[in-house]
Amino acid sequence: MDQINREEITKTSKWARLVYMLIYAFIFNFSIPFLFGFALIQFVFFLLTGNVNEPLSRVCSWLLKFYNQIISYLLFQTELPPFPFTDIDGESSSDEVIEDSEIEEEVPAEDKEETS
Repeated sequence: MDQINREEITKTSKWARLVYMLIYAFIFNFSIPFLFGFALIQFVFFLLTGNVNEPLSRVCSWLLKFYNQIISYLLFQTELPPFPFTDIDGESSSDEVIEDSEIEEEVPAEDKEETS
């Protein structure tokens, strides 16, 4: 650590990560009131019915996975950026192989007559 490596400082991938980190930190901070709102709504459902609301429970489960991805990314526990850059289950969407389907090209009417 005696000298600073200029090449490391000027890597655009590191600066892009900083931008992503700031964006996700803002999203995390912005969404915390929703977390408390969902918790309050779940408590009201539990209080009135004795059960939690299943659709809201699924939303909360998704939100918990999203928070986990954000915190892991912000604390450098993973190099995978959070949703929507990866699946909510933590799998990178960039690793998916997209296969080209066979597409029939439309042949203009003039070319069809010549081949017949």
